[in-house]
Amino acid sequence: MMNPGSCRPIRGTLGLRMLSILSAVLLSTVRECQGSPFLSSSTSSIGNPAFWVPTRGGSNQQQQPEEYGRLSDDFFRLTPEQIESFHRDGCVTIDNVLTEEEVQELQVVFDRFTSGDIPVPGKDFCDMSKPFGTPYSEWSIVNCMLPTTYYPPLKGNIYERLTNSMAQQLFSNDDSTSMVKDYDQFLNKRPGKDDAVFAWHQDMAYWPGSKALGGTKTDTCTFSLAIDDSDPENGCLRYIPGSGVAKTLRPHKPLGSDRDETHALCAQVDETAGDTIQLAPAKRGSVTIHNEWVVHGSGGNTCADRQRRTYVVAYRTRDTVAAERAIGFSHSHNDDVNWDTFLDGESHRVAGKQQDDEE
Repeated sequence: MMNPGSCRPIRGTLGLRMLSILSAVLLSTVRECQGSPFLSSSTSSIGNPAFWVPTRGGSNQQQQPEEYGRLSDDFFRLTPEQIESFHRDGCVTIDNVLTEEEVQELQVVFDRFTSGDIPVPGKDFCDMSKPFGTPYSEWSIVNCMLPTTYYPPLKGNIYERLTNSMAQQLFSNDDSTSMVKDYDQFLNKRPGKDDAVFAWHQDMAYWPGSKALGGTKTDTCTFSLAIDDSDPENGCLRYIPGSGVAKTLRPHKPLGSDRDETHALCAQVDETAGDTIQLAPAKRGSVTIHNEWVVHGSGGNTCADRQRRTYVVAYRTRDTVAAERAIGFSHSHNDDVNWDTFLDGESHRVAGKQQDDEE
């Protein structure tokens, strides 16, 4: 044994036995710490530690390491590749965001809206593919704008919380330009409705440009939750990768004579000129995210027995949302201010054409 203050090594059989015991205790401690949920297994390439979290689906399952994905009911970490795809292509699909139980809970509220059990006033309850005033029995795409406005208990649901966390990762801004919820929407393509088509468009065709908003940024990430499996047969999202990189608006035309007849707009897509169409199928509980400039749309629902229900939530900068509301634009189809009245110089704005004619 060592004397107090001595630097001589422990010798003898007793000393070796004590060293063996100490080594075993130390090794056991290290192994226990490696399994701790409070330690990270590595550091991710986006600068955040990789957490050890239990696999979703049951508290009795063994804990497994997970750097990305859903880390809690309030946070979903995107991979660097997902973030890059969003900014490069304009659209990305994120799998397994919500559990079956969570989707089912949202579906109950969704169906109350589309059945008319929760009333939605005026044009905020309409068919997005047909003229306003079309009888409900003939609708192909049932549209409910601003569901949390008309049913406040839906606010702050788990889908909102998780998508909010992803929005902050897609755009790193200061407080004044942090991403906040701009609007929400329910959409249902009814079974066997091959005319349930969303025409090719850019979201900025429907929204005021930077000029109309006093020069604020247009940064947007729009999340679409698949309430049902979404695939080519029931009309999944399709888009033109990279079509929004230049942040310019293609010419758009209304599908009807004007906005009083129908809300829908249409842009031209030409595969012979280099446009490449990419499909974005999504399983129930997964989401697609697209930006405001990418050209996108979707085909009809050719399935006789399957719906395509989608829950949309869009985020824009705090300043942009404030500027929208300041000019009277809330994304409600009942607004007097809408795509035909914005003073931003785009060719399909009726007000802009009238102003040019007067000049």
